[in-house]
Amino acid sequence: MQNRKKILFVLPNLCAGGAERVLSFVSQKLNTNNFDVKLIVLGFKKDAVYNVNEVEVQYLNKERLLTSIIALFCLFKKEKPSIVISSIVHVNITMGFFSLFFREIKFVGREASVISKMNEFSKLNSKLNLTLIKIFYPRLSAIICQSEDMKTDFIKILRLDSSKLVLIHNPVTQSFISALSNNFGNKINFITVGRLSEEKGYLRILEGLSKIYNYDFHYTIVGSGPQLEDLKDCVSNYKLNGKVSFIPYTSKVLEEVSKNDFFLQGSYVEGFPNALLESCTVGTPVIAFNCPGGTKDIVITGANGFLVQDELEFIAVLNNIDKLKTIDKNAVRMSVSSKFNAEKIVRKYENLFEQL
Repeated sequence: MQNRKKILFVLPNLCAGGAERVLSFVSQKLNTNNFDVKLIVLGFKKDAVYNVNEVEVQYLNKERLLTSIIALFCLFKKEKPSIVISSIVHVNITMGFFSLFFREIKFVGREASVISKMNEFSKLNSKLNLTLIKIFYPRLSAIICQSEDMKTDFIKILRLDSSKLVLIHNPVTQSFISALSNNFGNKINFITVGRLSEEKGYLRILEGLSKIYNYDFHYTIVGSGPQLEDLKDCVSNYKLNGKVSFIPYTSKVLEEVSKNDFFLQGSYVEGFPNALLESCTVGTPVIAFNCPGGTKDIVITGANGFLVQDELEFIAVLNNIDKLKTIDKNAVRMSVSSKFNAEKIVRKYENLFEQL
């Protein structure tokens, strides 16, 4: 136990989000014989939606990253970690800045999206963010990419040495076993789980659903975000009232997904879509747009769903009810159970930390 590497995981909060879910999960699963792990949360315990009982957690009780800088600086001086791992762009940038003062610490950033594509949807401060990324990301000892698209993007926009970029997919972090049936009812039920924002492509999903002509359906959207009112207006404009339901948040996401026949993803860009992955774990097949990010690493057309190239193909797939019914739910579950097994993914994190 004497030679354990001390690792600090740094997250802005433990609110609902892919980065928060994955890193809080990994922090609890590392081998404690080799690693001394602590989770640092900039925000407040009252906002936490994830269980972190298996790791020591320190909440800094700060509203924003900017007000956390001094506290983080003092914490690093006191703790003297071997490795600090962070996620979310603005936190990764800050860790790159801290590397100027803590030369002995290996700073690792986990990237959550394909930056150049995501910047098309992040109009405010996107140029400033990209400039800061170009300055401070190269100072990180390693950058975890969730997909090959992310790696390619970093090499293209930052001209980083590819040896600094490590591909690690997200693990399956939740389990929910339900009885699987390949029988469909009189109504096809669709669901999407995710933030209600432009890059998630809800508008093109609703347009596609409005053009279903040969069966009855219902669509459930689970999530919150700035596009909520626009989506409600869109539902009215397409005369889908009564066919679309909104659920702002639920702690039982997998139970909701398992009640549905298909998971829909309309995203224009993704990091590594956790909700889509976990939909497959409960046997709910996927209809997703092919976009930059990790979607194509999960969806196998004909095996666990359908990967469509554009809106016309999406509408065609939706209307081909016989084709939709060919997907076997047991095969959907099997398609991800081994490839994204939590133990396998956590071991990749451990290998990275051991090499640094």
